[in-house]
Amino acid sequence: MNRFLVLAAALLLAGGCSTPTPVGVNRLGVRQAYLQINQSALNSRTTSSQTLAVLHRYDLDKDAANDPLTCIRRLHEIAGRDDRRDTLLALSEICYHCGKKGMKSDVDGQRVGPMNLYVAAAIYSYLYLLEAGKEPLPSPFDREFRIACDLYNRSVALAFLERKRLPKLEGGSFPLPVGKVSLDHGISDLPWTPDSYQHFTPADEFLIRGLSVRNRSGGLGAPLVVSRKRQLDFPVGDASAATLFLRVEGGLKEITNGCCKAWADFYSPLVRHEIVLNGKTVPIETDMTSQLAYVLENPALWSLGLQMFRLGQMPYPAGIYTIHPYEPGKIPVVLVHGTMSSPVWWAEMLNTLSSDPLLREKVQFWLYLYDSGKPIVVSARNFHEALESQIKKCDPGGVDPALKNMVVIGHSQGGLLTRLVSTDTGEAIIQKLTGKTLQELNLSPEEKALVVRYGIFKPVPQIRRVVFISTPHRGSFLASSFARKVARWFIRLPQDVLKTGAEMLTVIKRVKLPGTLSDGMPTSIDSMAPGNPLLVAVSELPAAPGVTAHSIIAVKPGMTPPDGDDGVVKYSSAHLEGVASEFVVPSEHSCQGNPLTIEEVRRILLEHLKAVKQQE
Repeated sequence: MNRFLVLAAALLLAGGCSTPTPVGVNRLGVRQAYLQINQSALNSRTTSSQTLAVLHRYDLDKDAANDPLTCIRRLHEIAGRDDRRDTLLALSEICYHCGKKGMKSDVDGQRVGPMNLYVAAAIYSYLYLLEAGKEPLPSPFDREFRIACDLYNRSVALAFLERKRLPKLEGGSFPLPVGKVSLDHGISDLPWTPDSYQHFTPADEFLIRGLSVRNRSGGLGAPLVVSRKRQLDFPVGDASAATLFLRVEGGLKEITNGCCKAWADFYSPLVRHEIVLNGKTVPIETDMTSQLAYVLENPALWSLGLQMFRLGQMPYPAGIYTIHPYEPGKIPVVLVHGTMSSPVWWAEMLNTLSSDPLLREKVQFWLYLYDSGKPIVVSARNFHEALESQIKKCDPGGVDPALKNMVVIGHSQGGLLTRLVSTDTGEAIIQKLTGKTLQELNLSPEEKALVVRYGIFKPVPQIRRVVFISTPHRGSFLASSFARKVARWFIRLPQDVLKTGAEMLTVIKRVKLPGTLSDGMPTSIDSMAPGNPLLVAVSELPAAPGVTAHSIIAVKPGMTPPDGDDGVVKYSSAHLEGVASEFVVPSEHSCQGNPLTIEEVRRILLEHLKAVKQQE
């Protein structure tokens, strides 16, 4: 009876309760499912399901767990006689996994460590992606394809750049878990030789802050920031964006026999964005934002504008600076900052425009640094000379057509400087200030030279397009009488500017003109006062023949033209007749980082490139 009850109870329990089946599913949610689907050696402590399937196919599961280096050698041998391409991907992932775990072993009397394993992982993934075989090349839609790309990129970075320095590659044999490869330096698009750089840092090591977007293009290769020693007279870090690419010649047979060859190529994203390998066009992975953020990683740069405005002393020489070396054939786009500012405030625009594939091939960006406390005519003259000097330095023979189609973009006071290097003022400024012609002033040769230098401006002939952003063409309402007095107390003008002011005052007194310098040399704030004769004279002049002008005007949100202002400049002051386009952006005065402003600048630059091409 007792036995019967026990049996009945067992049957009841079996019928009323379910036990886990050997095969089934657990409902844990989409997030957990995606973690299992996307699991690989790149993001977990194990390999992908694709590699596990290959290991299971050849009964190598235990070998992979207990002796992975032996598993690699066996799998390499199998891959040599099995046409299925996924075996190569499995080899790549297992080598990467072993390298990440720091495995070391002696193979044929030579030490094989993490670097060797990463090189092997890169080569196997290269063969999986690009080597011709009986099985067709993988589709970019395959999940395995994407894993292989990431394995290649990450392995290249880890293989060569663990210590931030490029290892010496002398063309000798380099041991792998199976066989050997000959490594050497290959192609280089970098402006300097690899030996001249201080650090080679994978872009993947950096977290970016302060920029809205991290611009990265997908492809093959390890994006880098390559830096040289910081120059004391250079305000930004000396670094370049690059992509390290391991180019392979030979297959599994050549690896086994020790006659496989590989080259470490350095590609600049400013020179090329794709290469051709085995008849296949391959995009290069790039990360332009990391390089930009890296060179701007200097606290002194962000206080530079106020420091120069306040002290009237330039810690760096005024002039044109470039984030990348000069590139013949690319049109210079010169960015000119405003008052109490510096080139670093163009960071958002630079980040977006320099990463744009349509612009990156055709333009290069130059930055003009100047002391924004000086009188506008002094800064404009210095800017004019800096442009001439940079053009002569870059193209002494005058043979580069790109330098004859320059674009200048100025924000705020920078727009006024832009105006004076792209306009033929004739004697308009002199006559507005004095009511007389140059001849009627009856000046000595020395006095005349001084007046001509700061009173007559000719356009830089290489400038073909200008963009004014939040520019006070008729002055700023903030430049009140009180503000100008405060500015004179706050700003310490350099001795050369004070000397110029004293010389001009002597001229004014001798010819008995109303003394605009009676209170001392004016500052840039004086120059931007509403009704200033200089601004009035220039605002009435057209752009020089052959120069196309555009306006981007900021107006506070909620305000509409013709009323409104940006907190510094009224719309009526920033508005110019005769420009090719006017774009109103709802923003405060510092709108050069506004995405709408950046998009409008991009449109203007593309329009410029189209016009230049039509003229060719």
